[in-house]
Amino acid sequence: MLPVGRTNRTRPGRPGAGTLAATIGLCATLLPASNALAGKARDYLNAPVNTWVTFYNLGFSTSVAPVSEGADYGIAGITTDVTSQSLILSRILDVGGRTGGLSLVLPHADIDVAAGPFGADAAGVGDIGVVAEVNLFGAPALSREAFADWTPETFASAHLLATFPTGAYDADDPVNVGSNRWSLAPTINYSYTPDAGRTWLEAYATARIFGDNSDAPGAADRLKQRPLYQLELHASRNLTPDLWLTADAYYDRGGETVRDGEDQDNAADTWRLGAGLGLRLPSIGTLFLNYDAAVSAPAGQPEGETFRLTLARVW
Repeated sequence: MLPVGRTNRTRPGRPGAGTLAATIGLCATLLPASNALAGKARDYLNAPVNTWVTFYNLGFSTSVAPVSEGADYGIAGITTDVTSQSLILSRILDVGGRTGGLSLVLPHADIDVAAGPFGADAAGVGDIGVVAEVNLFGAPALSREAFADWTPETFASAHLLATFPTGAYDADDPVNVGSNRWSLAPTINYSYTPDAGRTWLEAYATARIFGDNSDAPGAADRLKQRPLYQLELHASRNLTPDLWLTADAYYDRGGETVRDGEDQDNAADTWRLGAGLGLRLPSIGTLFLNYDAAVSAPAGQPEGETFRLTLARVW
């Protein structure tokens, strides 16, 4: 576990400032989280069995969310900047003749929150995740030799991500990298190609289910979060065999938080649009670049943009 450093830059001396700072930290930590979990076009393409695949992800997101009664403290909104990294190690398996896999997800984040005279930051290793997945149809288990001659086809797969409360967490800190709770996220993808892999039209549907945080930040004792439902739509087209462009849409709904039984009225109902590219680099791997930004969000919800870079390699 890497050391985690935090700095609480809250300026004291105003009535209620501590309570407001805790509220800012809670909002900034929970609401922008779905952006960091966004996928990309061609996330689930087939790979030869009995191989390893590594992914290095680097992302930067910035968001601004209004805060109730913030004007009393000279605060127009909460600005949250997150630099996230993750290393994913995947083993591709033969599951009854279908492609499957097991993955370990090791995340790291650097979070900086500012709201008028208040500020806080946190950096360190986040909650470790494990992914199990299996193809439903269209992506048979293939050796390296057979895979070289295989023509890509329409397919669907099932995936299950579980995260565990391994990241550093302190309820007295307004911002944390760890969440102090578990989560489960089942995903189904449907990936359609009409022309043997030159074009992909894809839909990913996810439901994120959260455990309770029994040591909530601020004055609350218990923090709950209702399920968050996410839909991703991706269209990608090859310009050359090694270069493709993508258009992306993301929709988030639900995920309202509940503090000691009191609804926080912060459920998501948000659309984001984006674009990206993929590039195969000989002897290095495949590089993905993506950008997305919020285009529709309810009043009180954060709006922002995200840049992401991924490098994937089969070993």
